[in-house]
Amino acid sequence: MADKGLWECVIVGAGPAGLSAAVYMGRFRRRTLVLDSGDGRWSYGQVNQNYLGFPAGVTGIRLHDLGRKQAERFGVVFLDAEVTKVDQDGRGFRLQAGRRVHRARTLIWAAGVRDRWPDFPRARRLVGRHLFWCIVCDGWRTRDQRLLVLGNSDQCVGTTLQFLTYTRKITYLCDRTQGRPSSPARAKLAQAGITYVEGRVRRVVVQKDCIRRVVLEDKRILEADIVFSLYGSTPRTELLRGLPVALERNGHIRIDDKNRTSLAGFFAAGDCDSKHSHQVVTAAHEGAMAAQAANHVLYPALQRL
Repeated sequence: MADKGLWECVIVGAGPAGLSAAVYMGRFRRRTLVLDSGDGRWSYGQVNQNYLGFPAGVTGIRLHDLGRKQAERFGVVFLDAEVTKVDQDGRGFRLQAGRRVHRARTLIWAAGVRDRWPDFPRARRLVGRHLFWCIVCDGWRTRDQRLLVLGNSDQCVGTTLQFLTYTRKITYLCDRTQGRPSSPARAKLAQAGITYVEGRVRRVVVQKDCIRRVVLEDKRILEADIVFSLYGSTPRTELLRGLPVALERNGHIRIDDKNRTSLAGFFAAGDCDSKHSHQVVTAAHEGAMAAQAANHVLYPALQRL
């Protein structure tokens, strides 16, 4: 007899990866729970303009709402709660979320990342409207605009040079407390006609939904229409350090071509894993892959021949 207190699958995260996995698991008729902390990248509210099937674009929030309704249609249960502890027991996995403990035979980790935003006041309110982080997603927005890039490394310089596809009006702002690109990298900026400035943002003045000016701590003023933060992100994998789940040096989860991790019954999908392309479309694909792999191991041994 099935253990009613044991979920066949628990999915952590309700971004495109987690929701895609949930839809598949629901359609596989697996008892599935999604634990949603509510603060993933989908919650930023920006309009995604490169996801197939939405000619006018779709906000992350709208896509999340649609995906959740779709999964719920197939019997998936959602709980708005943040996971604070993960471990194993004899039947699979135990997850602490709030005051409740949830047990699962399989686990799909789709918890995403935490973006490292600049720390000037109200920066978070600008995300998705005036402040962005991904050139693949939003480089198109910068075409012929005055672009201010916040960066602190040679890798940031490399990305900044790629923006030349869209605009020639670029300023690179380096906060030296966060690091500094090398001399050769700074020389490449100069050769490309990109202005290099060192300083720290004090505030961004927005009027009538447009950036009017960027004020630095030393009161200098920079002109910009759009700001990109290239400070990077941190994968939400700190809770996995006590499990035998192989992580890359940067904390991302190592997966194979079927989104399986090094731990049996444990799968990963989306921005938290080690795949290169962290996009909505690839997250949805990886969620589907992880669900299919998890569903396979839930079959009795005779059915897996």
